[in-house]
Amino acid sequence: MLRISYPVALGLVAFLALLPTGIALAFFDGPDWLYGLPFSQQVIAIAAIAVIIALSFILFKAVRAKEASPFRYIFTEVRERPSLVLTPPGLILLAAYPSSAFSYLKDAIPKYVPFYSDPLFVVADRWLFLGHDPWRVSHALLGDYGTIFLDKVYIAWFSLIPFLGAAIVASSDRTFQLRGILTLFFIWIGLGAFAAMALSSSGPVFYQEFYGSDYYVPLMTELRRADSISPLAMLPIADWLLEMRESGQMGSGISAMPSVHVAIAYFTYLVVWEKYRKAWAVAAAGCFTLLIWIGSFHLAWHYAWDGIVSIICVWAFWRLLGRVEIKQREPDIRPLPAVQET
Repeated sequence: MLRISYPVALGLVAFLALLPTGIALAFFDGPDWLYGLPFSQQVIAIAAIAVIIALSFILFKAVRAKEASPFRYIFTEVRERPSLVLTPPGLILLAAYPSSAFSYLKDAIPKYVPFYSDPLFVVADRWLFLGHDPWRVSHALLGDYGTIFLDKVYIAWFSLIPFLGAAIVASSDRTFQLRGILTLFFIWIGLGAFAAMALSSSGPVFYQEFYGSDYYVPLMTELRRADSISPLAMLPIADWLLEMRESGQMGSGISAMPSVHVAIAYFTYLVVWEKYRKAWAVAAAGCFTLLIWIGSFHLAWHYAWDGIVSIICVWAFWRLLGRVEIKQREPDIRPLPAVQET
């Protein structure tokens, strides 16, 4: 077990938060405004949510301890340990750096490493599903209304990230806080940027655009049929990503392997499993992860292997960080008053 002090842990987080932006600026022609993104209205709002969650944790602790005045208890805790409400927004501001670097580096992938690996994943997917394309299996089982449902679940994923990040940084468990924030960095930069660049792929939705093949035209036909029943979010988003790329503007980038969607969903499951262990919450997080994985290839964004690789990598990194622990502050030991002899 590696034990480090909390100041050292915060210094490590700050270094790793700023490093990807520095790499983007030094090696990938990153724009200077990458350093200004942490002060956007959205990031400040998430930082405020983190403070509210931190105060809620203290309130819950006071109620569980049956304190006579929970709000006075909150005031005392914050006065004695101001880091409880100052650290969470600071970590959110730091986390915005790798998040913005992820968006820029993902957008730059085809510029530095042209898409090449999609045909390999097509073959691997068919092997995984015993000679069938995964999407053919899921569409046959779920139909158009299943497609509509998965599309809504997939979009709901975006609302998860702010609350997941806020809950992690607001935790008073400093070891969990460190593991959580570093795992998010790993997902964004390790998987979403550098692994994605090494395994450069566009995904089934853009297969015809970048490979000139109509292999996934039947899948897109299935999606458009479902869209005629109830509009899907994925189709206009795919069109927008292509427009951003063709116009040279920065969007959120095109990349398939590995899947950040599945990585974040599975990370949420790990957090719920390890931190809360409520049966209903673990089941809900597990079902959400499964739906996101199925939706990733059902909706043409990813290959089935994209999510599997993400799950394996996140599990391994989370387990690795389980060997790191934040040193607890030693309690103040006051000497007993001297006893006068009589």
